[in-house]
Amino acid sequence: MLIHALTHKHATMYIIASGDRYLLYDCLWQDSYPVIRRGLKELGISYEQICGLVVSHFHPDHGGCSEILRRHGVKMLVTAEQFSAISWLNDYFLQPKNDPTRQYLPLNTAELVPYSCAAATEFLHSQGIAAKVLPTPGHSEDSISLIVATTAMVGDLPPQETAAAFGGSVASSWQSLLDHGVKDYYHAHTGYNRLILC
Repeated sequence: MLIHALTHKHATMYIIASGDRYLLYDCLWQDSYPVIRRGLKELGISYEQICGLVVSHFHPDHGGCSEILRRHGVKMLVTAEQFSAISWLNDYFLQPKNDPTRQYLPLNTAELVPYSCAAATEFLHSQGIAAKVLPTPGHSEDSISLIVATTAMVGDLPPQETAAAFGGSVASSWQSLLDHGVKDYYHAHTGYNRLILC
């Protein structure tokens, strides 16, 4: 599988390619859609080829284009734990100072079906994407990582080398990633990183 990156305003979304099927991990800011549309076009990807979108966590720089992509037919793989965070994101962008050009489309939770991480993983496998969806709270309670072979996409999870200093859920999340055989990872803001393996 190949991993492509699209970056806008210091945040990165990842596009995982498996043959002619694609999975999106994160979808940037509320005004990032032109960047996403152009990136997909340059990669020769149609919306019909995208089997799903996993949002690492519903902060403004990660879930801003969720509803736009959903309206283009992209299936959202959202866990039950993420629903309250979606409500927070919708409320955040309702404030004019946070979206002065009014580009954010509120994500319609009434039209979303919650997945467990296991069910989301099973769905991806049925689409030919050999990826695992894993809960990794720490940066936020709704954080979700995506594992492809020995590589993880971790959103804003604090770096592995700092996990011990954070303790708690950050350390537990990194231990879970290590237990799944992860050796390197892509962060939403620092790009590609090798893990320090003891």
